[in-house]
Amino acid sequence: MGQLRSQLSPRLLLLALLVAGFSFAWQRLNQIPLLVIGQPAATGLLQRDREAPFFAKLQTSTGLPIKVEYKRVDQIGFKDVYQLQALKDGTFDLVSLRFIQNSQAEPGLLGIDLPGVIQDHDTARKVVAAYAGSLDRHLQERFHTKLLGVWSFGAQELFCRKPINHLSDMKGMKVRVASQSLATLVAQFGASPVVIPFEETRSALAIGLVDCAITSAQSANSAGWPEYAVHSFPIAFQFGLNGYAISLAKWNAMTEQQRRILAKTFDDYIAELWVYSAALQADAKRCHTGGDCRWFKPYKLKRVEPSASDIQLLRQIMLRHVFPDWAAACDRVHPGCSREWQNKLGRYASTPSSPR
Repeated sequence: MGQLRSQLSPRLLLLALLVAGFSFAWQRLNQIPLLVIGQPAATGLLQRDREAPFFAKLQTSTGLPIKVEYKRVDQIGFKDVYQLQALKDGTFDLVSLRFIQNSQAEPGLLGIDLPGVIQDHDTARKVVAAYAGSLDRHLQERFHTKLLGVWSFGAQELFCRKPINHLSDMKGMKVRVASQSLATLVAQFGASPVVIPFEETRSALAIGLVDCAITSAQSANSAGWPEYAVHSFPIAFQFGLNGYAISLAKWNAMTEQQRRILAKTFDDYIAELWVYSAALQADAKRCHTGGDCRWFKPYKLKRVEPSASDIQLLRQIMLRHVFPDWAAACDRVHPGCSREWQNKLGRYASTPSSPR
């Protein structure tokens, strides 16, 4: 009996090794690679302290057989305006989707954040809840891409080298904007819009190439804009909405249970991002005017709060000059798009005297 046991032991050990090796190989064979393109480093704490750690832990936190490779968009020498086409082509699997930069390719990305519509985080959450389903449908139809969720950098505000008390004070000023829709908008106030990349704006302010520039409070602080822009006018031209999108090919390669797990993980993460973004905005605003700082550098900006009439005027000009161009562009690629927008979001843009 002892002799039989001694003969079986090596065989059992060999069998166990074969089973373990087969199991390891099977796991590797069934592993789903996930090439993720994130926000650039210039976006600051949201990218460094939230996005990058989230993807670093994604395999562990979900327990899914995924192999995540995360790269910032500024690490790969790829222009972020091509994110949607890259998802459709299969070049990337999942992206931290930059809405303004990709709105030329997909007008729905601008529709969810038309200038002047959103002035606070609470309204932003309601707008996203009302319109994210439409945007997801547009992305699936045209780019074979699924929207996993939408979050915000916060209010896109005005920072100037010169005094500004009302929107009308922009007349004659050169204003840095990030998109053609904002260029159309600020031109209606008599300003000269200048479309330049975010990373070049600090230098443009320093040498007077532009008089004002638009971005979020936290981004302005991280980039050092208040060293040269000494006046702040915190009206929200837009609300810096961005999102996460995954190619349908990669999404459909997962089982239904795996998709549920991944979707729930993103829902929880994005809910945290909204809270964090609001906290960053509040802290940056305090820092800009010499208040207590937690995350940002203190400055001595002069801040002038916008009046209700300025907010109303912003929406009126958006509806008269920006909305028609956007509606025509969106209706060309998604028939009925502007009517759907009016049904879902029109009430957020309406003012007592604005057209409907």
